[in-house]
Parts: sequence; structure tokens; C-alpha cells
Amino acid sequence: MIDQISGGRPVFSTRANAGIVAGIGLRLKASGADLLDLLDTCLAEAGLARSDILALATLDRKQAYPALAEVAGLLNVPILPVAAVNLLTPVPNPSLQVAGHIGHGSVAEAAALHFGPLLVEKRRGANVTCALAQCRYAPAALKAEMAASTVSTSSAGS
Repeated sequence: MIDQISGGRPVFSTRANAGIVAGIGLRLKASGADLLDLLDTCLAEAGLARSDILALATLDRKQAYPALAEVAGLLNVPILPVAAVNLLTPVPNPSLQVAGHIGHGSVAEAAALHFGPLLVEKRRGANVTCALAQCRYAPAALKAEMAASTVSTSSAGS
């Protein structure tokens, strides 16, 4: 149920569970097991289950990492690529190391925050980080975000 429009994005009321977006930061050498272990830890901390996850979100250039694809397939959820410019938002736990690698201090928290308020701040695991957000997009808007991200990343090299 949509109650209002905020910044051009449909927003769910707090009465409706819109689902969870897991913001994921990871290294190429991360395994699916690494990611799933940390994701399960974060979900347990919030009293949530895998079935509450609507999508995994990450920096657009990491969307094809094998561990992310493996876990998204296992959970049957999409990977939402977020452009670097959309990860510049202030986060509770920025990382100087991440900033040195990609130019801004967060992937997991910033990617999660792109879709709604944080429920679980960044947690670290073996080669991965994870943060959980309550998704505030309506399902149609979420699909539009996915389509727009796909178009912008596929035409980036043109």
C-alpha cells in the first residue's frame, strides 16, 4: 500500500512490509558461502528470514561478481546495481580503505540506504560486508530502478 510520494519515489507506509534490500560490499575472491553466512547473521540480528529479502544491492561494477550471482540465484532475488554517484550519501560506518579503492567510503550501507532506512548497519565477514534496509520502493518502482540501472550500466561503455 502506497501512502505518499517522496522525491518522486513511491513510499510504503510503515504498516506495510515492503521487504528488505541487502546492501552488499564484496571482494572478487568472496565466496557464496562467505556472503550467505554474513547475510544470515544480519538477518538473524534483525529477526528476519531469507524470505524477507527483496533484492541484493551493490556498486554497479560489482554486480557480476560470482558470489553475488550465486546467492541471488539461491534466494531467487534480483541484484540491483547502484551507480557510484548514488553511493555518496553519508553512512554510519564509512571505511577509509573502501574510500581508497573506489573513491567513497561505503558500498554496503550506501547501497542499502539507496532503497530505504537501515535496519542493520554494516557488518563485516570474510571478504564481504552487508547492511540491511527496509525497502521503501513500490514493486513497480523497484522494477523501474532495476531497468534504469541495467540501461545505464550497459550503455556506459558506448
